[in-house]
Amino acid sequence: MNPVPRDGWSVARRVALAGWMLAAAQGCGAARPASPDAGAVVTALYQDHFAHEQRWDRTYERQRALFAPALATLLEADGRAAAANPDEVVGLDFDPLTDAQEEMTAFEVGPATRDGADTIVPVVLRLAAQRSEVRVRLAQSGGQWRVTNLHYPHGDLVSLLHRLAADRR
Repeated sequence: MNPVPRDGWSVARRVALAGWMLAAAQGCGAARPASPDAGAVVTALYQDHFAHEQRWDRTYERQRALFAPALATLLEADGRAAAANPDEVVGLDFDPLTDAQEEMTAFEVGPATRDGADTIVPVVLRLAAQRSEVRVRLAQSGGQWRVTNLHYPHGDLVSLLHRLAADRR
């Protein structure tokens, strides 16, 4: 499990600060913080999610900037549809970060791998002795890593959100 830092500094902030300090130490005139690597972004996202009771809606509010605009648009449309139908299950009925309805007990971020222009970061999730995996797809946008999709053993989030939207029409 990846503990949340007690001093409030996220992994992503630590990586960015370290990059800036390294550039400054090497005498770069126009030093700017380095973009954290994809694995650090995913680690920070899951640390935040686990630190706040794995409430998907609240994690998304806090971490919206980590999601690519196309995915954010789909998620927000799904959220609006669910809010408009409070007495029915409309849209996602699970936590997209954990692919579960239950609160997971631990997570472990694996090594990032390239997939064309994108990067895939696997996250192993645990619920007691059970293990599952979500693969987080990220792409660079404006010098920052953004989540573009989440892949599950049964499919992927973007395809599911498209199907749910089509079912609502």
